[in-house]
Amino acid sequence: MKRNWHRVLISLTAMILFISSATTALAETGRTNAQRGLAEATMSQNAVLYSGIERELYHLKALNPSRMRYEVIGQSLEGRDLYLVTISDAQGIDNLSQYQQFMQAAVNNPETAKKLLQANSAKIPVFFNASIHGNETTGTDGVLQLISKLQTDESFETRKILKNCIVLINVCQNPDGRVSGYRENASGTDLNRDFITQSQPEVQAVVSNVATKWFPTAMLDLHGYMGSGNVLLEPCTGPHNPNYEYDLTLKYSLPHAEAIASDLRSLFNRKVDIPYKEWKEGWDDYPPIFASQYFMYLGAVGHTLEVKFPNQQGVNTVSAACYASLKYLSGNKIKLMKNQFSIYERGVKGLSVEKDMIFPAAYLIPMEEDRQRNPLEAAEMIRHLLDNRIIVKQAQQPFFADGREYPAGTYVIPMNQGLRGLVNTMLWKAENVSKRASTMYDISAYSFPLLCGFDATAACKPFDAILGEVRNAPLLRGSLEAGAWNGYLLPVENNHAYQAVNELVRSGIDVYRTAAANEPYGAGSFYIPKGPGVTADLEKLAAEYAIHIKGISTVWGKLQPVRLLKTAVIGNDGGTATVMKEMGFDVTPVPYYEVNNGYDLQKHGFEAIVVSGMKDFWENSYDVYGTTWSLDEVGRKEVIRFAKKHDYIGVGYAGAKLNEEVGKLRLKYMFTGTEEDGQTAENGICILQGSGADPVTYHFGGAETVFTYGPVWFGNLSRQAEVSARYGKKDFYLAGFWKNPKASAGAPAILHDNSSAYDAVLFGIEPAFRSYTPGTYGLMANALYYLGYDE
Repeated sequence: MKRNWHRVLISLTAMILFISSATTALAETGRTNAQRGLAEATMSQNAVLYSGIERELYHLKALNPSRMRYEVIGQSLEGRDLYLVTISDAQGIDNLSQYQQFMQAAVNNPETAKKLLQANSAKIPVFFNASIHGNETTGTDGVLQLISKLQTDESFETRKILKNCIVLINVCQNPDGRVSGYRENASGTDLNRDFITQSQPEVQAVVSNVATKWFPTAMLDLHGYMGSGNVLLEPCTGPHNPNYEYDLTLKYSLPHAEAIASDLRSLFNRKVDIPYKEWKEGWDDYPPIFASQYFMYLGAVGHTLEVKFPNQQGVNTVSAACYASLKYLSGNKIKLMKNQFSIYERGVKGLSVEKDMIFPAAYLIPMEEDRQRNPLEAAEMIRHLLDNRIIVKQAQQPFFADGREYPAGTYVIPMNQGLRGLVNTMLWKAENVSKRASTMYDISAYSFPLLCGFDATAACKPFDAILGEVRNAPLLRGSLEAGAWNGYLLPVENNHAYQAVNELVRSGIDVYRTAAANEPYGAGSFYIPKGPGVTADLEKLAAEYAIHIKGISTVWGKLQPVRLLKTAVIGNDGGTATVMKEMGFDVTPVPYYEVNNGYDLQKHGFEAIVVSGMKDFWENSYDVYGTTWSLDEVGRKEVIRFAKKHDYIGVGYAGAKLNEEVGKLRLKYMFTGTEEDGQTAENGICILQGSGADPVTYHFGGAETVFTYGPVWFGNLSRQAEVSARYGKKDFYLAGFWKNPKASAGAPAILHDNSSAYDAVLFGIEPAFRSYTPGTYGLMANALYYLGYDE
């Protein structure tokens, strides 16, 4: 399924009922025999195991070699190959590079591209993305069935498709999930919520080898399974993100969907729900995080297809939908490609038709210390923009914009470019959509500057500047202060400071955290005593991580030794485990389904636990097939049992419930929604009032920008609880969808215990949500260090 709110997921157990004959078990790496057997037994009668995909592609190519190529475009997190199939007629296959170059050039030269379009030679690039959720198996099997048809069918319709289309097929977006039989990839990340962030290798492979290489004119993301008896096919309900050129997108996305729906009704006598036509709200395309929505920013007609059944009927539906799509696209290729190029043309010419969206002239990203609070994240943003084929320039001389002077070296992202919608959705401050809908499906605010914590300014008026083209992200340099020091001080400039410290600790070097607020760089800096080899190690780390290490002779106040506890992370977004592991913490993602199946945390040597999630993650939500995508009774009992004897960090509703069961911090908690309807997808960007002297909010001060998803806030605190940070009191809510943010104004948002028995931290916000929020990763890092302090 595209999303996991009130929609249903597949039940592995119930799927077995649909099988006419079980698939023969085949060894897969990294899973137990029991898990492999369960995953394999749930596939349809013509299902192909992941381990058999390459063999299947080899045989399919041999059927008609002149029509088909396949290649490995990357590896999954666990190292499994990702296969991209390309199909066209012989002329198309022989000239793939020319078609790629044409589409790439069209992005910023759309007028020329329109003139060059010729009905008898142009080929429309079409992308099918299969099984982004590992347990939605029919996508992969459906595209294999489609490939077989395109390779063997000699009908007029198929030959027309091959003549007019370049068909690009990602055969299995989530190999690790296909092997395990579960939705997420091996990190616990939902890949269909990673397409604007691109934190996972499976998504990075598609962006670099399909999206920004081909700029497909149309794409289908292939999912299942719906709770109703109908197939679902986008376009979506509102509200629509204003950064789309939605009038142009809808011009062909709706007819395209209707053509597919017509064929499916004829073939299977089953209704197809098109949300745009039939629903008022509840299936919106506002977030830029989903696969189909990301491709819309590239000018594509993007759809999510949800088939109904996890059986052969579902496989047939996928195959038929893709073929119907190709029929429509091959017959309307010139109109669709011109429409796509018109999206680019609006950007290049700076044309606007959406009255509610006025694009700036450019975005400016300075790098000077007095103008840029986080050069590391700013540099990462430049890299990310370039990876997405966005034009980035750099000022060769000082210039003025909106009445303010900017120095040479400032990065300039001009908005007169074909992908301006993607630029704006990455760099704007987002907006408050709370009054535009009564419900939203997923996140409603995304802004790299606000979520990553760097400075980017929108220049509203055109300006003159001498600019040079940028092809590579800036390389930052670190330093180690020379001198006869007793030790070294590492201030927390950015997330690399934590990474460097953890590398030192893992190598056996003593590191301490300063607790005195009168330190030159404030409480929470890291102190490393001088010892054999320490200076050389720090020189290496300064160069590798571009950090600045100061020499120091005297340290004030108490020093807290840094220890890395072996910590289990249990949740359903994957962000905490992914980013904390990258930062060098000893964390392990433990899937909720393993805990539900009897996983013993203590026997596996864990010393602490992080539990995060909304109400439906803690409350044992079942789908119509009888399975859960959350902790069930067995899982809840295990995390409660463990937390009663170990340290824990609780995030969101699930974290508050864990604390309630354990009883460490006695308090009252409130959350969005009610006990009757549960949490909605209320979320957003807001201001947090923190204390830079508190161990959980070291280096986070009085006006920090944070993200919350299913906000939680606290009250009626006992003496056991210490407040680290509160929601702002006035105008603290900046962007997103939250019906009544005033209910939490001024309320505690982050707490920790103040006893030495064992430690607990509670977050009402999401400090590392889905890898979206580098600006607040430090809050989770601080909490993990806090658990390791010895009193």
